[in-house]
Amino acid sequence: MDEHKDRVFLITGSSSGIGEGIAVYLAKSGAGLSLTGRNRANLETVKDKCLKEGLSSDKIFISVGDISSNDFRKTLVEQTIGHFGKLDVLVNNAGMGRPMPISTETEENFDEIMNVNIKSAYFLTQLAIPYLKATKGCIINISSALSTLTSKNPGHCSYSMSKAAMDAFTRGLAHELAPFGVRANTIRPGLTHSNFLRRDNVPGLGDEESYNKFIATSAKENPSRRIGEQEDVASVVSFLASEKASYINGEDIVVDGGLHILY
Repeated sequence: MDEHKDRVFLITGSSSGIGEGIAVYLAKSGAGLSLTGRNRANLETVKDKCLKEGLSSDKIFISVGDISSNDFRKTLVEQTIGHFGKLDVLVNNAGMGRPMPISTETEENFDEIMNVNIKSAYFLTQLAIPYLKATKGCIINISSALSTLTSKNPGHCSYSMSKAAMDAFTRGLAHELAPFGVRANTIRPGLTHSNFLRRDNVPGLGDEESYNKFIATSAKENPSRRIGEQEDVASVVSFLASEKASYINGEDIVVDGGLHILY
């Protein structure tokens, strides 16, 4: 399987969770991978997993930093181009949640969510556009089912707002960049196996028993009777980046097992 052997992907938030799953899945197809996150040890672990899938080390570039920093974003794009010579696909995956009820949410928390989830994606995309035009590449934004659905657990107002903005961002990109041969699409995952919920301190899910109970209950409530796996999202990323999807532009693809049909 070498569908993407000539393509270079830049994947933000690829040190864990869905981003990690996307990286490992694409490694099977021979893609060049520019991986970035805040944790070097985690990125090295992801790199090792990609190597085990048969990807050569020269096709993996790691950059450690804070995606909400403009200086780091510039360095990331420059170093990616310096290593690979081009960029075909930008996957804006980095995100955070940290739920807080609106009655107690701080301005600092709100700003951090918006900076990581949407501002960083906006301005990283801006930096990447000249290179994507050169390759007639594409942009894949990882949003969330919560951009349109309401969580049964309160406190997700700012997170949902940021992801709704991501959806709107995709539509604007698709319209603006289509004349240059660059496509933009959104994937909206539902609940997916990852460290996201624990990392962002979702109330009531701190211990193993509570977390497992939440996962089991969520699976029962889903029409597919399970929650998502990282590969469920990664396979859609791979498809949207392929020639098979060359006429798909400005689309929102929900990957949630059908949960949205119940709302």
